[in-house]
Amino acid sequence: MNSKKMLQPNDQAKETINKAMLEAGLPVPPVPKNLSDQLQCPDDAGYLTTRSNAPGPWNLSWFLNEVEQKTPDHYLVFGIDGHGVESAATHYYLVDNDFAIFHQSHLPTPHHPDPEADLADQYELIAIMAVAAAEAREKGKLPGNSRIVVVRPAGMPSAWGIQPAPGQPVQWQETSNALLDACDWLKTSVED
Repeated sequence: MNSKKMLQPNDQAKETINKAMLEAGLPVPPVPKNLSDQLQCPDDAGYLTTRSNAPGPWNLSWFLNEVEQKTPDHYLVFGIDGHGVESAATHYYLVDNDFAIFHQSHLPTPHHPDPEADLADQYELIAIMAVAAAEAREKGKLPGNSRIVVVRPAGMPSAWGIQPAPGQPVQWQETSNALLDACDWLKTSVED
């Protein structure tokens, strides 16, 4: 459990995080309307979250283990977290009924001074995928309680898969580009 004090959701906290993202040369990711009013900022953190009982987003394995072993409520975590200049990243974690995404991107550093050129496009694709996942559910391509899960960590192999139901292991498919592969699967599912 996270014992960090949480600030109440407010426009100033959101503006501070958005400014930090833009100052780091990073785009601001999509924020679902149904979660935007629940966003809070842990004290001294560079990220926003709708959760008060989770570690910072640098702990990606904690979030992945939780989604495969428990049934967390829908949530959003986004912003910057890490341990110093060389090991910080931008994070975007969204979990809902049809779609879960765990996306990271390295921050610019002296050794890698440029952010990912297509990060804004990746965020746009994530927003489209969330809508496409809901459409796939409506068409019966995501049966029962299953959902599509995409993991795109900074500096590690990416994967995507179908989770048969919340709290169950994901049927992972490792790939060099989980966003595009999952998007292709969703496109085929929605068009059928």
